[in-house]
Amino acid sequence: MRLVDDNDSWSATEIARVPNPANALSGSVRLLTADLDNNGAVDLLLTQVSGGEQGQGPLIWLGNQDGSYTMLDHPAGSERVFAAADVDNTGRLDLLGLDADGSPVKAVNRGTKNYHWQVIRTRAVTATGDQRINSFGVGGVVQVRSGLLLQAQAITGPAEHFGLGEWTETDVARILWPNGVVNAEFSLHDNQQVLAQQRLKGSCPFLFAWDGREMRFVKDTVPWGSAIGLRINNLGPARIAATEEWYKIPRENLAPRDGAYDLSITGELWETYYYDWLQLMTVDHPESTEIFTDERFVIPPVKLAVTATGTPHPIAHAVDDRGNDVTGVLRDLDGRYLDTFGRGQYQGVTRDHYVEIDLGKDAPEDGPLYLIARGWLHPSDSSINVAMSQGHHEPPDPLRLEVPDGRGGWVTARPNLGFPAGRNKICLIDLTGVFRPGTPRRVRLRTNLEIYWDQIQWARGQPETPLRITRIEPSLADLHYRGYSTIHQTNASSPEIADYNHLSSTTQIWPDLEGCYTRYGDVRALLQKIDDRYVIMNAGDEITLRFPAPAPPAVGWVRDYVLAGDGWIKDGDYNSTDSATVGPLPYHARTVYNAPPAPLDEDWVYRHHSEDWLTWHTRYVSPEHFRNTLNDPTGNQNEGPSPP
Repeated sequence: MRLVDDNDSWSATEIARVPNPANALSGSVRLLTADLDNNGAVDLLLTQVSGGEQGQGPLIWLGNQDGSYTMLDHPAGSERVFAAADVDNTGRLDLLGLDADGSPVKAVNRGTKNYHWQVIRTRAVTATGDQRINSFGVGGVVQVRSGLLLQAQAITGPAEHFGLGEWTETDVARILWPNGVVNAEFSLHDNQQVLAQQRLKGSCPFLFAWDGREMRFVKDTVPWGSAIGLRINNLGPARIAATEEWYKIPRENLAPRDGAYDLSITGELWETYYYDWLQLMTVDHPESTEIFTDERFVIPPVKLAVTATGTPHPIAHAVDDRGNDVTGVLRDLDGRYLDTFGRGQYQGVTRDHYVEIDLGKDAPEDGPLYLIARGWLHPSDSSINVAMSQGHHEPPDPLRLEVPDGRGGWVTARPNLGFPAGRNKICLIDLTGVFRPGTPRRVRLRTNLEIYWDQIQWARGQPETPLRITRIEPSLADLHYRGYSTIHQTNASSPEIADYNHLSSTTQIWPDLEGCYTRYGDVRALLQKIDDRYVIMNAGDEITLRFPAPAPPAVGWVRDYVLAGDGWIKDGDYNSTDSATVGPLPYHARTVYNAPPAPLDEDWVYRHHSEDWLTWHTRYVSPEHFRNTLNDPTGNQNEGPSPP
């Protein structure tokens, strides 16, 4: 479709003709779109910006019910119109511009038909601390349906105006935010403004475990750090440093049922997962000891190991960087999180802050010593990282450990400690040898990231502790569609926790990454070893896992667990590289994904394992169904607008 002038004889795609084009199209012109008469169809407004003959007002074409346009005779208005806005809250869009002298002018809209309207105001939950790109969601899309009338508008400012014609209610308004999150408002009365607030998104799959009573959320799980196409700045995607990860499952979170351990991994965010290998370890150890895995994301990556310690000790005292006593907050693992650092302009990054911890007089002066910090990270994403790199913002600063320098100051003892790899994670920080002789056993954890600590303890390392580790392959690995868990959040400093036992939706809530996914059913054969043959899992999918339980631990011993896995993750963030497609397919010899996807038959993984696309990856997924959710199944969307 195009706008043509009177001298253009070819009109196969013509929607309107410009009279006197020598005058109307001279100089610089602007074409605006808006529903000026509120009939539910887009109207066109052509106005001069500069140049041209004086006295030429705007040209307006009103959209008709059949998709055609009718030119409005002699509309009032200034010569130069810059915006259409409802400045008087009357429900009609007035024209704002400048007259020939450069003075501001408002042309009041006084239509003859009293059609209905709806305004959707979009904004982030708060103005700071949760911005994905901007606080109004500019770049997103609002779709509204009233009966047969379907409309869509790009979000270009704080409010989007929709004419409803003779419809008196908006059945549903769906907002697709720039971060991919979708939310909907239902049964909205006409002639009012509605506020729609953006929900944030996190990252990575969820791990659930049978704890003896129910399936319960444990923590974010594999894969977390091997993010394909993740942008860390405006220059390009991050390098994949490691694909294998180990995460502890505490003994209170997993219990055998009918002779097996039941685990579940769900994909509930705007992501695709590639699972190459999964294995459960049981770790039996003496009752007087504990075991940990280090669940930090850092480059170079942490060592994959099970570390034994003595019984963890509570800290003696803790203060934040403003002198507040936070000992009680950090003493127990109780869901109370240290949150005294405020919020920054962008989610995930705030001001420089620290927590100072006094280990107490009982802390040893020699031998292995660890700080055990449990908490979670509110992560940034590609869009946030790109936005920060374009302005003047402090870059993300990972955790670092500071100790007293013996002269009244502090010195960095462990730089670049990374950060917790998601929710409910354990940071195992080695304190061995960090203290200078004669200095107190105090440390500072410093960063400008949004890291919320729940509990901090210390423990003496016991590397000679006997550990009985049994590696178990799954006896069941079933891939199927499940849907999306209900999400709960206790307060602003708590992580969002998924409730496995209650679903919020069984239909898609994300615009899927397009490509071939693994067919549903038994997928154990793809998870047995690290070989670049993997399960490709979509949002809404679930892998149900069963691991045969070995004999109970011996008397005087207890059992904890470690889930080990290998794979990759790719999110749909608009600023992640090639975020709209499953490809390029990852493989271990490749660490940088900065080239566009090749045709499938040219992809490295396909060429080496092409048979998998005949037997495994046979489920083709497209975002089209998600995008067309509100479309009228009869295809009669044009019956919706009322006559102008």
